[in-house]
Amino acid sequence: MNLVRSLFAHVPSLLLSLALLRPTALPAQYQKYEGMNVAEIRFEPAAQPLTAEEIHEMLPLKAGQPLRIAGVRAAMERLFSTGRYADIQVDARPSPDGVAIVFLTRNSWFVGDVSAVGKISAPPNPGQLENAARLDLGAPFSDALIQEAMAGQRRLLGSNGLYSAQVRPTLDFLTGADSQQVNIRFDVESGPRASFGAPVLTGDFQMDPAKILTATKFRRWILHSWKPVTETRLRQGLDGVRALYQNENRLEAKISLESIRYDAASDSAIPTIHIEAGPRIALNPIGAKLSQRQLRRYVPVFEEHAVDHDLLVEGARNLRDYFQSQGYFDAQVQFKEQRVTNDKASVDFLIVTGARHKLVYIGIGGNKYFDTPSLRERMLLQTTAFLQFPHGRYSENLLLQDEDAIAGLYQGNGFREAKVTHRLVDGYRGKPGEIAVFLDIAEGTQTLIGSLRVDGAERLDKAGILSQLSSVAGQPFSEFSVAVDRDAILARYFERGFPNATFEWSATPAAEPGRVDLLYTIREGQQQVVRQVVATGNKITRPGLIDSNITLKPGDPLSPTAVTDTQRRLYDLGVFSKVDAAIQDPDGDTAAKYVLYNMDEARRYSLAVGLGAGLGRIGGCSDCLEAPVGTTGFSPRVSFDVARTNLWGVAHSISLRTRVSTLDQRVLLNYSWPRIEQRPNLNVSFTGLYEDSQDVRTADFKRAEASAQLSQRLTKATTLFYRLTYRRVGVSNLKVTEYALSQLLQPVRVGIPSLNLVQDRRDDPVEPHKGVYTTLDVGLAEHAFGSQRDFVRVLARNATYYSLGKRLVLARSTQFGEIRPFRYQGATLDAIPLPERFFGGGNTSQRAFPENQAGPRDTGTGFPLGGTAVFFNQTELRFPIIGENIGGALFHDFGNIFSDLSSMSFRTSQHDIQDFNYMVHAVGLGLRYRTPVGPLRLDLAYTINPPYFYGFKGSLQDLLKAGVDPCSPSMANLCQVQSVGHFQFFFSIGQTF
Repeated sequence: MNLVRSLFAHVPSLLLSLALLRPTALPAQYQKYEGMNVAEIRFEPAAQPLTAEEIHEMLPLKAGQPLRIAGVRAAMERLFSTGRYADIQVDARPSPDGVAIVFLTRNSWFVGDVSAVGKISAPPNPGQLENAARLDLGAPFSDALIQEAMAGQRRLLGSNGLYSAQVRPTLDFLTGADSQQVNIRFDVESGPRASFGAPVLTGDFQMDPAKILTATKFRRWILHSWKPVTETRLRQGLDGVRALYQNENRLEAKISLESIRYDAASDSAIPTIHIEAGPRIALNPIGAKLSQRQLRRYVPVFEEHAVDHDLLVEGARNLRDYFQSQGYFDAQVQFKEQRVTNDKASVDFLIVTGARHKLVYIGIGGNKYFDTPSLRERMLLQTTAFLQFPHGRYSENLLLQDEDAIAGLYQGNGFREAKVTHRLVDGYRGKPGEIAVFLDIAEGTQTLIGSLRVDGAERLDKAGILSQLSSVAGQPFSEFSVAVDRDAILARYFERGFPNATFEWSATPAAEPGRVDLLYTIREGQQQVVRQVVATGNKITRPGLIDSNITLKPGDPLSPTAVTDTQRRLYDLGVFSKVDAAIQDPDGDTAAKYVLYNMDEARRYSLAVGLGAGLGRIGGCSDCLEAPVGTTGFSPRVSFDVARTNLWGVAHSISLRTRVSTLDQRVLLNYSWPRIEQRPNLNVSFTGLYEDSQDVRTADFKRAEASAQLSQRLTKATTLFYRLTYRRVGVSNLKVTEYALSQLLQPVRVGIPSLNLVQDRRDDPVEPHKGVYTTLDVGLAEHAFGSQRDFVRVLARNATYYSLGKRLVLARSTQFGEIRPFRYQGATLDAIPLPERFFGGGNTSQRAFPENQAGPRDTGTGFPLGGTAVFFNQTELRFPIIGENIGGALFHDFGNIFSDLSSMSFRTSQHDIQDFNYMVHAVGLGLRYRTPVGPLRLDLAYTINPPYFYGFKGSLQDLLKAGVDPCSPSMANLCQVQSVGHFQFFFSIGQTF
C-alpha cells in the first residue's frame, strides 16, 4: 500500500519519501541519513489525535538512536493503521546533533450527525432522506461519500415524483474536538411533485390495457385526474397489477417496472411497465375438498408469484401436514403438472386422506435418566382434547420434531449416541380409528467430564470465568454445553473490551472409561477502552441531562453491553425518537476508541383522539328512581389528549387528557418530572383533575382534585408511590330517602397523604400464567392536611397465578379494605362522605353484581350507598377451547361491600330485606379471544344468592312527599321488593385480574 500520500516541499524530504517507497533505489549521496543519530522527533501540528504516550509506544523510531529507513516506514504504517490520519509526510532535517525527523500529518474525519432540513414535502420525510444518504455514524468520511449520499437522496426524491428537488450539503468540521467528527446537514428543497402519466405497457399482457390501468389506481376514479407520484403509490400500483393477474389464475405472471420517464413540460412521470402474463394455471385438489382460501394458505406459489417444483413440493408437504392435523394421519399428497394447452395449464394435487384417526395415547419407553413427564413437556404431539384437539395433534413433521427434541435433550446431557425411534399402533386397544404413538429411547452410555483446563485467560479473573462454566469435572459432557461455555466466555471478554477474543476447545479420552478431558484455549487479543464519549444531535435537550445518563467513562473497558445500556437509558428519557450508538472507526488499530451517540429528538407535541363504548347494566333514567340496579345500556365515549414533552430540555412533560361519555366527563392536567436528581428510580408528578361522574347511579359526583406523587422503584418488581391528594367533592341528584339528604349533599373537602406499594411478579402482565401481583394502599385523612373528615383508609389486593400442566391456569384474586373514621361520634358509615366510600361489583371485582351495585342500599329507594369495608374473592380456571386464540374460564366470585368491618360476615343469606352485610356468591362461564392488546372477554354470571331490597317506583317528587318512610302503607303501590337479578353479563377487553 502506498503510504506516502503527497510530495514534500523540502528536497531532503522528497528524497527520503522516495527512499521509503523504494529503499534500494536510494541514491548514494543520500545514504548519509541512514545510521545518523536521531536528534529529535517532532509532529506538526502539535495537536495530534493520539496521545504522546500512544505515539511513543507505537513508533519503532526513538530519539537518540540511529536512523533506520525501515523504521521510518514502519512508523508510518503503524500511524496509518490507527485510522486517525488521512495523510502523513516525513521531513528529515539536518541538525547539529544528527538528523531531526518531522512528521507532517493531516487528520482523518469521521461521520457524525447527519440531518436533512429545509422545505421537505413528505414523502420522503427527513428520516428517510437521512437513511438514503447511507452515512453510518462513526464511519470514515470522504468527499466521495457525500456525492454518493446526494445521489441516493436524489434517487429517493425522484422515486417520489420530486424531480426538481435541490440538495445541498453543509459540512461542519468539529475542529475544536478531539473526536475528528464532521456533522453533515443536507439542505433540501423538494419543489413540486409530479403526477402520474398514462403508463406504457410492454410485453405480452393478454388483457385489456384499460383494466390494467384501473388496477394501478394511478388515476382518481371520480375526477379522472392523475394522482401525485409517490414511491408507495407506485409499489401499490404494481402490486395491484400482480393481484389482478393472480385473480385471473396467471400465477407465473411477471410484472416489473422498466423505467419511469419524467416529462418536464407536463410535469408528469410516465412509468413503463413490462408484463409477461404467462398461462392460466389452475390448482386442483383431487381426492379431498379444499377451498381456494386453503390452497392459497398452504401452497406458496401464490405468495411467491411463481410456480416451480420446489414450491409445489413445499405445498404438497404443507397440505399433508394439514390433513394429518385434522386426524387423517395416513394422508399422502402428490402433485402432477399438466402441460400448457391453449394458454391454460393445471397442477393437480392428488390427495389420499385415508381413514380418520384419533391420537389417544403417547407412550415413552426406554427412558431411565429422564422421567416421562419431563419428556412430555418438550413434545408437540398431543392426545385428544375436547374442542381444542378433537383428533389430537399429530403429523409426521411434528413427530420428527419431537424425536429430535428428545434426542437433543439426551445428547445435551452426555448421551452422545442416544437415539429415538417410534412405532405407530392403529386400532389401539381394539378400537378402530384410534392410534397410539410409542417412542422408544436407546439412551446409550453417558459420557462424563474427567477434567477441565482453561488456558490463555491472563487478563481476566480466571476463577470468575470457571464459575460461569456449564462444563465441570464429573458432569455430563456434550457439545451443547461446550457451546454454552464458549458463548459465556466470549461474552465475558466482549463485555470487558476484548472484541477479538477467540475460543477453541478439544476433548481427549480420559484415563477412566466413559470420561473425556476438556481443554479450552482462549486467545484474548488486544483490550479496547473508552477514549471519550461523544453525543450529538440534540437541539433542545440539555447536554447535562444526556451526560448524566451516559454510564461509560473514559478509560472504561469498551463493553457492548455498557454501550447498549446507555443507549437504552437515553431512550428511556422519552424525548428521543432514535438513538444511534456506534464505535468510531472500529477497524482502526488503536486501543482507545470514541463511543458515539447520535440522537433524533421526538416531536414535542402529540395529539390523540379516541372512541370507545361501554355495554352492560349501565342505563336507566337519570332523573327518576326506577331500576336502581340499572338496565342494559350503551355508553359511547370520546377522548381527546394533547401532550407537550421535553419541557426546557430536561425531559419534563405536561399533558391534558379529556374524556366525555354519557356517564362520565373528565379533564386531567398532569405535569411529570422524571428522574429527580438524575436518579432513574425516582419520579415526581403533579396532577389536577375535574370530573363529573354518574358511574354510581345513586348520585352525580363532581370532583375537583389536586395531587402530588413521588414514585420510587425499589426493585424490578416493586414500586412505592408516595402521594398527597387534596380534593373537594360535591353530590347532586341524590336518589335516597329524605332523612339522609342534608348530610350526603354537603360538599366535602378531603386532604389525604397515602402510601401505595405495587409488587408485580407475573410472567406476563397482559395474560399471566404464573406469578404474584400485590398492591397495598394506605392513606390518612386528617385536619392537619386540610381535611374536613378524619379517617384511615386501607385497601390491599393480592392475586396469584398457577399453571396446571400446559393447558390450565388457576388464577385467584383477593381484595380487602377498610375505611375507619376517628374523632367522630356516631355510626361508622355516616362518618364517611358518599364519594369516599367503597363501591364495587362488576367485571373486575364481583360479577354477582352490575357495576358499582354491591353493598348497602338505601332502604327506601334501593340505590347503593357504598360502605367502609370490602372483601372480594375471585377464582378462575382458565383453559383453551379451540386452537391457540380461543379460550374459556370457569369462575367463582364471592364477597361484598359492608357497612363497616364489624358488620362483615361470611353468611350466605340475608337476615331480612334491609340486610346487605353478607357474602354474595356467583358462578359463571367466560369466553376469551386473544388479541395483541389483551383478550376480548365475555362473562356470563349466575348470582346464587342475590340481595333483595325495597325499590321506589315513583319520581323524585313522590319521594320527597313520602318523607322519612317511603314504604309506608300509603305509598305501598310505589314501594316494591326488587332484586339485583340472578344473571349478569359483561363484555370488555383484558383479563378480569
